[in-house]
Amino acid sequence: MKYRLIISVVAASMLAFASLSSFAWQGKGGGGGGSSDGSADRVQQMDRDRMQDRDRDMDRDMDRDMDQTRDQDRDRIHQQDPSSLSAAEIYGGGLMTEGELNQYRKELAKQNTHQQREQFQLKHEEKMRQRAMQQGKDLVPPGQGPVYGGELMSVQERNTYREQLRSMNSEQEREQFQLQHEEKMRERAKELGLKIEETE
Repeated sequence: MKYRLIISVVAASMLAFASLSSFAWQGKGGGGGGSSDGSADRVQQMDRDRMQDRDRDMDRDMDRDMDQTRDQDRDRIHQQDPSSLSAAEIYGGGLMTEGELNQYRKELAKQNTHQQREQFQLKHEEKMRQRAMQQGKDLVPPGQGPVYGGELMSVQERNTYREQLRSMNSEQEREQFQLQHEEKMRERAKELGLKIEETE
């Protein structure tokens, strides 16, 4: 009877010790069920990362829509009645007077073939690029909107970015270019201690 009591006490002690060790190990972050002081910070960081990923995806979707709109706008220039083109549908329309816009529409209407219209458009675009550079103004092609981090860029940088984006042929190429640009702008903002305004 005495030996049974001793064995019971020893067994109970061992079980208690094992439970305490397991609890202490989990408390230090060793187990999946425990929580530590840093777990709340990790959860918040994961939430922030998820929100940033979601925002980035939304920006990419918006850029894809803008790219599609740009292509549709360019096609419309060659298909629709030139007299119905708005200033926003004309490359560099924001840099042109009402008289120039009307003259552009008339000249475009005189071009009989798709090839002639394309040639006319290319000459017009070069003229608008020169004007934007001389006047130090933004040249926003049809279908494009605000540039991510544009407030941290010079006018020339914004215009160069828009032209580079416009010249790319594949969606994958544009997406890669935009991701690199966004990373560059985030680094620039960090260096300047500024916050980038989100584009709508």
